[in-house]
Amino acid sequence: MKRLLKTGLSLVSLRRALGFGSFFAATKFDLHISQPKLEFKNALVLSPHPDDDTFGLGGTIKKMTTYGTKVTVAYFCDGSGGVKEGRGEGEELGISSRRDENLIALRKTEAEKAAAILGINELVFWGYPDGKLASGTAATMALEDLIEKVKPDIIFLPSFLDNHGDHRVVNEIFINAARKYPEISKIQIWAYEIWTPILANRLVDITLYIKTKKEAILAHESQLKTRGYDKAILGLNQYRAEINKISGFAEAFFAVPFDLYLKLYRKS
Repeated sequence: MKRLLKTGLSLVSLRRALGFGSFFAATKFDLHISQPKLEFKNALVLSPHPDDDTFGLGGTIKKMTTYGTKVTVAYFCDGSGGVKEGRGEGEELGISSRRDENLIALRKTEAEKAAAILGINELVFWGYPDGKLASGTAATMALEDLIEKVKPDIIFLPSFLDNHGDHRVVNEIFINAARKYPEISKIQIWAYEIWTPILANRLVDITLYIKTKKEAILAHESQLKTRGYDKAILGLNQYRAEINKISGFAEAFFAVPFDLYLKLYRKS
């Protein structure tokens, strides 16, 4: 009995500490996984680095562009920290204290190749150093202007729970910028997964576009020399499909209106 009581109290403490109660209260309206129609006129993808868009939702992007959606991708960081040669001595993956113009140009070229394969209409490169992205005034204003320009029906961004510092900061910048946009309540917000699998409530079947996604992933040659991202991402896509009775590949998202996204972000 004492053991059961102790376990119960531990679970209650965990729920209170992490805000699980608030999380499920906010999302219980739409926790089931659905396969929506991608009927969007304009889509904006927020990509911390020049590969996150391809890895996280390359199949969905190709599916949207095939259907006629105009897709704009904004890259926040220059990507130099994702290559060993771009990092200083002792620096971890994703952090770069020096600016190697050749590596930055390489990452940009790779992103442009992948974008052409996926049919992306416009690319924006802001070029902040990897690992040093901050939610300052300049970044916030740049995103405010871009949202106003694109007028998206949907915004994709990495989950605020993704285990990467730059991905978390992109969420901070997005929150600060989106709160000032008067039409934000009308825009769908979809979080995608890269470093950390998410609690998904949207699933996009990308089986017909998986060869194209593979081709776009292979365009990021520098990154595949660092880690087997292609195997990891495609394995995740296959898992998402198989576990949800799809014969092929799928990309998973967590979709909520902005006000709920804001509430969950503040709890995280």
